[in-house]
Amino acid sequence: MKQSMKPLLQDGKCHILPGVYDALLAKICEKIGFKALVMGGYGVAASLLGEPDVGYLSMTEMATRLGQICDAVDIPVLADGDTGYGNPLSVQRTVREFEKAGAAAMFIEDQEWPKRCGHMEGKRVIPMEEHVQKIRAAVDARQNPEFLIMSRTDARAVNGLDDAIERSLAYKEAGADIVFVEAPQSVDELKEVASRIKGVPLTANMIEHGRTPILTPDELADLGYSIVFWPCTAPYLVAKAAFTVFGELYEKGTTEGVMDHLIPFPEFNSLIGLDHYRELEQRYSTGSCK
Repeated sequence: MKQSMKPLLQDGKCHILPGVYDALLAKICEKIGFKALVMGGYGVAASLLGEPDVGYLSMTEMATRLGQICDAVDIPVLADGDTGYGNPLSVQRTVREFEKAGAAAMFIEDQEWPKRCGHMEGKRVIPMEEHVQKIRAAVDARQNPEFLIMSRTDARAVNGLDDAIERSLAYKEAGADIVFVEAPQSVDELKEVASRIKGVPLTANMIEHGRTPILTPDELADLGYSIVFWPCTAPYLVAKAAFTVFGELYEKGTTEGVMDHLIPFPEFNSLIGLDHYRELEQRYSTGSCK
């Protein structure tokens, strides 16, 4: 971990965490000015496997991708820990591996495995008491007290909002540092979550064309939220741009007509740090020895 997320949770604002699925996107978001990132399984599954977020990814695949992202940036990264990949002992291993990878925080959800993206149909949740033990195990496993554990419940879509709130309060009591109720379906539901869960930072999740209404960070901060994820923007953007540009290449044989969609060669090289590597080459070339 290069930076703690705790300061972002204490300034009274609601901070945007864009979802990233690789090191390049992470570097771009950091350069734009975002103060933290979230690595979500939805984008990783799509980019790594070309598959939906339905539990295909293993913990080690996620930890490997997480390490690449954390190495690429200096800002905090919050990681999607899915269900913890098993029982409470599996959760503890996941926490240790994600911490070693450089994450500043992670969330663990109460879905049955194989899980699904939080805005998809067909989700099922485990008993609340089972997930309480997973949260307790996660808290016990962390090595760095700055590493934060977020609870996530998907119970809203399965059992209703009251159950989701009851679960979140239990997860808070078990030691969760941050609480995440996935997919409230109205502004009133977002308000109710915030009014009934006190004394812990809250997270909202904005997905384009998803189940939760889209609100600005200021609007969410007024409701009492500290973090808002935008986990699907990147894969939707990249997919749309790829269809546009590669479609042009396929039809016309060149990219001349879509050059405005492409970052210039020198600018891209600068983004990925080519100048720094050239400096290192000069430093360690035989001609520099004295």
